Amino acid sequence: MTKRKPPGPQLAAVPGTTLLASPFASPLASASAASAMPSASAAPSAVAVRACETGGPHTDFKGTNINMRSTPGGNHAGTANQGDCAYWYQTDPGPRVQCPGGSSTTAWHLVQNKRTGVVGHVSACYL
Repeated sequence: MTKRKPPGPQLAAVPGTTLLASPFASPLASASAASAMPSASAAPSAVAVRACETGGPHTDFKGTNINMRSTPGGNHAGTANQGDCAYWYQTDPGPRVQCPGGSSTTAWHLVQNKRTGVVGHVSACYL
């Protein structure tokens, strides 16, 4: 797999393009968010839940209250939940983690939580 760099503070302008404030911002995001808001009379089942984009560097977290770490097995950097969606950058070795299903792994993924913007390492058990 190819390593990807986490978003940095530098932005380069490309003629004929528009730079977005967030790497995950979409020109349609505000329109989509506004149209997804239910009215007071709408039934809860009428609200569509948007799934995470998956494939390539995009995936979703498996579970709730997943700790994101500054380094593999390091200090707490944030928390993630299923539905937050993750953007994968690279895989690094780290401390062995016992997964909920009984397997174990030393693989840690550097990802960005697309809901919160936090970048951190997450055990492969939870992606």
